[in-house]
Amino acid sequence: MNVDPRNAADNFFEPQQPHHVVRQQDELSAQTSAPTSSEDQASFEQQLNDLAPDDLDSLYPTSESVSFVTAAPSSAPNEAASEPSRYPASSFVSARAQLAATLTGATLEALRNEIELAEQQAARWSSATDAALDRDRVFDDIAGSSYVTLRRFQNQETDCKPHKEENTSAISHVRGTARDHSSVGDPLERYPMDRARQAGWHMRGTTTASPFVSLVEDPSKLAVSRDPWARAIANNADALHTYVVPKIAVWTPDDVLSSIGLGMNVEDQENIDSDVDLMCSLGRTPTRETERLFLGGNLESYRTSSEANPYKRGSNE
Repeated sequence: MNVDPRNAADNFFEPQQPHHVVRQQDELSAQTSAPTSSEDQASFEQQLNDLAPDDLDSLYPTSESVSFVTAAPSSAPNEAASEPSRYPASSFVSARAQLAATLTGATLEALRNEIELAEQQAARWSSATDAALDRDRVFDDIAGSSYVTLRRFQNQETDCKPHKEENTSAISHVRGTARDHSSVGDPLERYPMDRARQAGWHMRGTTTASPFVSLVEDPSKLAVSRDPWARAIANNADALHTYVVPKIAVWTPDDVLSSIGLGMNVEDQENIDSDVDLMCSLGRTPTRETERLFLGGNLESYRTSSEANPYKRGSNE
């Protein structure tokens, strides 16, 4: 994490300063391309989290009316068909939890609530003989596969807002990226070029107009960074905050670098020189610092804990 000394005043305690947005199934494409206004966001989450009972009856039938039926081949002409099989409640709950993480950017608390709600809905068609659902196991599976734990050095609890687009949520950015990609077919680069440039310059210390916030996977590595400005952040910040965020909202240096490399155009005379300079600069950035970028203005909603900075040095050191 290199910091431009020219921006030191803005960046001293700034870490103020992603994986691939999974292509959803065709039946979910309408959701990922929905408008990103607050009204539409609320409407989308309401549809996901509070389906009407009549809708549930049609989508997920009760044990008396099952749509998922498999019949074993009959060995005799008059042999009765085998007992129909129901859609497993555990699979339904896991699918709903996965959608909550990837389509709504749920916090861990919201994820637990979604699992509980889905279990209640699944109970409408589950049989009394079905195995009990292990909600904690579903939660652990989704949290382990769809979320990542990151740390950030801060002085104040509010020091986790980007300088730009601070009112845009992470999931709104994710949907915007999905729409940008869908408009050009199947691009090779993971991130849109303009966003990748912003991320690249953020990692080089130009954060005053950045929509990103910097975090690290391993704070101990930042504390011994070869970059004196990055090391100063770890050695002087008052607190160390922990965030558990959806992986879809996290940008990695490798993906940023590859997106810029794939998106560069030698015929783009206005940007080609700066793109090459940025590529070379990013190539010299120490990767051992484990820097990650969060794109969104709602990082604080993913905070799980905070503590006094264990890497802070005394004034006489």
